[in-house]
Amino acid sequence: MVTVLLLNYKRVENLPIILDALKNQTVECSIFLWNNGEQEFNDPRLDLVINSSKNLKCWARWSMASYANTPYIMSHDDDFVLSSPDSLQSLIDTMEENYEAGRAIGFNGVKLGKDLSYYPTEQQKSIRKVGITVGAKHHKFPKKNTRVDILKGRLIFFKTADLKRVPMLIEPEEDIDDIFISSCLAKRSRKHHIVTSALNGKVEELKGGAEPMALSQQANWEDYRTIAAKKYFKQ
Repeated sequence: MVTVLLLNYKRVENLPIILDALKNQTVECSIFLWNNGEQEFNDPRLDLVINSSKNLKCWARWSMASYANTPYIMSHDDDFVLSSPDSLQSLIDTMEENYEAGRAIGFNGVKLGKDLSYYPTEQQKSIRKVGITVGAKHHKFPKKNTRVDILKGRLIFFKTADLKRVPMLIEPEEDIDDIFISSCLAKRSRKHHIVTSALNGKVEELKGGAEPMALSQQANWEDYRTIAAKKYFKQ
């Protein structure tokens, strides 16, 4: 019922763990792998594998989505694992209970500030210390389902039919595929997507999540994300 768009770069040792977990799900899934790593990877559990000759980063996985013939698709990074067998079923149930056209679900997302800022300013952070929430807010494994503007690309789950909202003939900009996908699915509207509590306790981090390749290690990464948010969303 779900096509998983799995992405790998230099964490090949995590792939067997991820594949074991996906094949242990109570919901049947097809697994497509885009491998940006230098080491070729093949596994009989994969329904489609692309061993890329160059690192095309995050955008490439979405090109595989056009080959999905399941009702749902989901991006999946290589630094976490779905640790409960009913993780996919929980996502399906949440989607069916809350579906609107173009809606996506994940475990990590952002509600942008009024000015479409992706991160709160230092002044806004100071105000929060007295219990007043202002500016952008990041949500991960919330106590209850929370509406957000952007789902972070580690896991974005939505109906395959809604992929038609996303233009594929584009010139990819680095490291903002999740902002672009979230915007297109929502047709640039705000608070359309959901960071769900349904995956609380059902996702485990794998090693490699904080390596130098991470977005947070890049120069001016906060400004870059805000510029993209202001480009693709409307106030």
